[in-house]
Amino acid sequence: MTNNIIIERDVMVPMRDGVELATDIYRFDDGAKHPVLVNVHPYDNDHFLAMHELLFSPLVAAQRGYAVVVQEVRGRAGSEGTWAPYGNEGSDAYDTVEWAAAQPWSDGNVGLYGACALGLSTIQGATEAPPHLKAVFAYMTATNAHSGWTYSCGGAFELGFQMSWIWTILAHDTLSRLNLEPAALEEAHRKLAEAKADMNKSGSYLPLIDFPAFQEGAAPYWREWLSHPSYDEFWQKVDAVAHADRINVPVLHMSSWYDTCMKGHLDLHSALCLQSDKQVRDEHKLVIGPWDHSAYYNKRPTCAGERDFGPLALTGPDTLAGIAFEWFDHWLMGQEASLEQEKSVRYYQMGENAWRETDVWPPAHTLVPYYLHSAGQANSRMGDGRLDIEAPSTEPADSYVYDPLEPVPTTGGRSMIDVPTGVENQAQVEERQDVLVYTTPRLSESLAITGPVSVTLYASSDAPDTDFTAKLVDVEPDGYCANIAEGIIRARYRKGRDREDFLEPGEVAEFCIDLWDMAHTFKANHRIRLEISSSNFPRFDRNLNSRVTPALGSAEDAQKAVQQVLHNEQYPSRLNLPVKS
Repeated sequence: MTNNIIIERDVMVPMRDGVELATDIYRFDDGAKHPVLVNVHPYDNDHFLAMHELLFSPLVAAQRGYAVVVQEVRGRAGSEGTWAPYGNEGSDAYDTVEWAAAQPWSDGNVGLYGACALGLSTIQGATEAPPHLKAVFAYMTATNAHSGWTYSCGGAFELGFQMSWIWTILAHDTLSRLNLEPAALEEAHRKLAEAKADMNKSGSYLPLIDFPAFQEGAAPYWREWLSHPSYDEFWQKVDAVAHADRINVPVLHMSSWYDTCMKGHLDLHSALCLQSDKQVRDEHKLVIGPWDHSAYYNKRPTCAGERDFGPLALTGPDTLAGIAFEWFDHWLMGQEASLEQEKSVRYYQMGENAWRETDVWPPAHTLVPYYLHSAGQANSRMGDGRLDIEAPSTEPADSYVYDPLEPVPTTGGRSMIDVPTGVENQAQVEERQDVLVYTTPRLSESLAITGPVSVTLYASSDAPDTDFTAKLVDVEPDGYCANIAEGIIRARYRKGRDREDFLEPGEVAEFCIDLWDMAHTFKANHRIRLEISSSNFPRFDRNLNSRVTPALGSAEDAQKAVQQVLHNEQYPSRLNLPVKS
């Protein structure tokens, strides 16, 4: 008991099929009924508590008058059953919400909350619409388990995130359930530690699906995820965006410009705006800050990589908890909330380092094309690549060789855990000959962009499949090259995530590379830069330039590809910027 808080550990809560899930309960010892906050997560409850001291402490919530239910998902830690990621999260969250509502210490008003992997059940539970659920708070989590979580929206595998998530947390609990002999268990943990020690070496293993540390029961879901690269039925059933019409309670969700999950949050926001339920449509809120995904658990709450956005960008324990408590105080306790007076989207305009609000996302803007130009030598930032609003006429194509065995290294961006994240200087990457670089002159006045950023690329390859990457960069007066947004498209999925369409070698194809949305102001005397290449490793897996699914390919399948990027009157390759109106 802590300050009159009762903590009940490992209460076994029954699900509809009889499986019981280990649950910790935090509640005030006053004999009264209280609203309940529920978090269902794939870790162990001790790990949960350590994480949430940085986010949303159940002890603080209990002191504020909530009962808090913290539960380990089926097949994890102390819970019964078999863990099948993206299988039972929704139905088990439903059962837990309804169980919590029926307890003698509950007043029947229940909220779901969670961040990152601890928020998967929050979103899935919301789509199941349990009758006693009243509100949801989700922070930097997956709304679509395929795109923007396991795979990119362009079809590449989120290699760095998935590998590090498995060897850091997931596989250890899985191994503990295999009844291995002590020596075998020790050897399995040794393999995980060795894999974690060198991300580049581990990510380079071929075939990727046979990565040794994840075999022999250590991570069966690894093979399953890699066996479903397309957006097929396996992923469709757990796509909360596609099932957003089932959500019938107000949703507060938060993401950031350097968050792996940001695209999913924007898609969910758009889907909720189309809801027929007026309360859901009008009352949901989205907050987008400048941080990277790692900010909250690295205790760097104002940062994205090398960039510290200062105290105005704070998303530390007080601010984050304050927003969350205000949300639940309103919907579960009936209290007034300043959030009710705010517009539906609150976002951070980088460059200006200021918060903005809008009722419509994206805000009013004009898509302005910035065309690629060169005399055929745009390779590296020392080349002749130019970027401006004048359409091209007759210009030679740029070319480079993409070698999957020598990929372009990940340097910051939207990743997490063991891969560099946030803002990093791109100058060294831009010295490579397999990176095309296009840059504007110095801006005479500032240019604000707010909304979707994309690249329309006309290109060819001598391979049947390959990748094209794009990165938006702010070149500062002192030469620092700050990455702002990035994207990738896998050629076989250029016409849709649900079907494959291979390239005809040498034939020009149109590629739309989604760099996701961004709110950033390029200041006067800065330059706008676009990088084009074919890899971003180890954030994404490498395309081997063959018809073989990349995760199944061996070293023999890897081949170099000659890439041609066209920018002329017939093929006007361009960067599309949402210039703020």
